[in-house]
Amino acid sequence: MFKRIFACMLLLCLMNYDHGAVGATIYVSSSIGQDGYSGLDPEHPMKDLAKAVKAGNEILLKAGDTFYLGGLQLSGKMLSRYGDGFNPTICGYKRIITPKWEFVSKNIWRLSLVEDNFTGIVISESSSSNNICAFHEYDKDEIHGRKVWKRSEMNGDWDFWQTETLSKAKPEEYDYVYLYLTSNPNQLKLEMSIYDAALSVNNSTVDGVNFVGFGFGISAHTHTAIRNCKIDAIGGRIIPEGNGYVCYGNGIEFYVGGAADIEDCIVEDCYVSRCYDCGITIQGSRGTTATPRNITIRNNLITNCCQGWEDFLRNNPDVTYENCVFENNVVLRSGNTTGFGYAATRFKFCHVLGNNVSGDKGMRIENNVFADGNFYCSGVYNNGYRSNQWKGNKCYLTEGNFVLGEYFGRRDILRMGTTKRKSSPEITQYRQLTGDDSTVFYVQSEKKVKARADKLEKKFLKKNKY
Repeated sequence: MFKRIFACMLLLCLMNYDHGAVGATIYVSSSIGQDGYSGLDPEHPMKDLAKAVKAGNEILLKAGDTFYLGGLQLSGKMLSRYGDGFNPTICGYKRIITPKWEFVSKNIWRLSLVEDNFTGIVISESSSSNNICAFHEYDKDEIHGRKVWKRSEMNGDWDFWQTETLSKAKPEEYDYVYLYLTSNPNQLKLEMSIYDAALSVNNSTVDGVNFVGFGFGISAHTHTAIRNCKIDAIGGRIIPEGNGYVCYGNGIEFYVGGAADIEDCIVEDCYVSRCYDCGITIQGSRGTTATPRNITIRNNLITNCCQGWEDFLRNNPDVTYENCVFENNVVLRSGNTTGFGYAATRFKFCHVLGNNVSGDKGMRIENNVFADGNFYCSGVYNNGYRSNQWKGNKCYLTEGNFVLGEYFGRRDILRMGTTKRKSSPEITQYRQLTGDDSTVFYVQSEKKVKARADKLEKKFLKKNKY
């Protein structure tokens, strides 16, 4: 009997060394980790992040390391960092080793995505994951690209196309990407963000990990905490919808759909930048009864996104935000996404976007600072735009920015006129339509507003050591 117990204990030890222990703290490193290591101590970290997530409940990534992995899922776990240095990064880029763009016709180039010619996210077979979202010049840190549905719509630099089949597309239809460029792309250092979302997280904590270069950012669910993370360069992928398509790309999204409420969540001290759509959002499916409850978004920097904050609750008319607050955040340069291309008809460039067309949903927007961009845009409610509870916010505008815009750009577009005014006919009308009596608007020169935005960003980055 003793020998049998001893043999079982020895076998268990060997299994733990090779594969980690479920429920354990697992250390992971892309630079010094090895597949044969247990990951149970920082001297013997695992290398494969996907395997590490299956092996333990607390996953610690080595500071400064980069992990190329899309579609990571966490449930009932902790994802964080260990060691000194910058946050570890989970990256969705597929980098070209040797540029092999083929000239197809005037200004049109074609690149194979299934050749053995990539680092980062390497997909060597036909796959819908080769659904490209955007291009990144990594030596300049510049984003480019407007993905179009039809090849005939490629008519300007950085327009690109893959398939017109969309929801019925076969994996091989994503084997190539076609790019419109008047210069030669073989002279550029390029990588491409892929279709996958960076992370789906539920009943978990993510602290001190960066996510860069994905078709979608973090899909957050109930009982979730996200802290001290950078989410950058998100979105651009095409998704079929109705008779057309949309291009998605939110940084952090709480999606309240089906019958399940989302509750007891927090996002704080995060740095969200360059998102095709919104930096951070709580939104819901049309007509469902699910409720967002006790969700706090605070002390974050959101910059260079199409929209900064979005409350887009389309649930059953009786559903409201219950104790949900967007507070003490800094939102900068909304609408200046530094590279993503947009259709000419797109209107929703703004710091705050709403679509609560059935009236006041009770979302609290408190003590935030907004600078360099349009302020508020929403769908029309029959009693104005009374969708939120506003308190103690500040907004720095330039002449020509709108303080209020209707979602489709068809009515109630209140653009600021003369500079250097805290009150104006536009602001008065804004207050009447929204019920927001507390936001202080500073209308200044473009130079002053941009300087204010730069100062606010530097202050946040210094404090949070990004």
